[in-house]
Amino acid sequence: MSLAGHEQIVAPNAAVWEVAITFPRYFNEADLRDFERKVSMMRGRYNVVDLCICDPYKYGSGVNPKQVGFDDGTWFTDGTGFTDADITGGGSQPVLTSSSASAGDTEITIDLAGPPEIPMMRLNDFFSINGFLYKVCGRLASGWMRIEPPLRENVPSGTQIDVDPPHFFGRFATDDEGRRMREFLKWGEQVTVRFVEAFDR
Repeated sequence: MSLAGHEQIVAPNAAVWEVAITFPRYFNEADLRDFERKVSMMRGRYNVVDLCICDPYKYGSGVNPKQVGFDDGTWFTDGTGFTDADITGGGSQPVLTSSSASAGDTEITIDLAGPPEIPMMRLNDFFSINGFLYKVCGRLASGWMRIEPPLRENVPSGTQIDVDPPHFFGRFATDDEGRRMREFLKWGEQVTVRFVEAFDR
């Protein structure tokens, strides 16, 4: 706020991501107990959670069928998907930066050479690097991309970017997130838990 009491934007880095998860009205009791346990382990805003960002229009095997994912449609394993042992590189996500970039930059370049063949990312595709979330705002056939927000940290050449799914490392927005889950569900109310981007981790 300025001395006159007006809000003023002083830098593009002043904005941070906020992710909200809304839970359904009714829970399985075991799921509810597990959720409450995780809320307690967060210790308010002290700990950081690793969230997968689910996007129905994501960059994935539908965009690049030459990349072979696990049988549940992802390029990572959570213990529930399997990949064909005869396919070399199955379950991999080989999207790498081809040049280095510094914290604060809004441009990165990815290596499109492969193998396997890697297509350009599309406008507004989400990706993450080390748990920091970004989206594509511009692109060229060379693999150059204009991104937002600016890079949160230095990115060396050859860094893998996570696209399916991108990851978001966040803290609870307040110390009270999720604490009244049981009381809310007693009356059939939906519960939304909010997370903000975690920088100091």
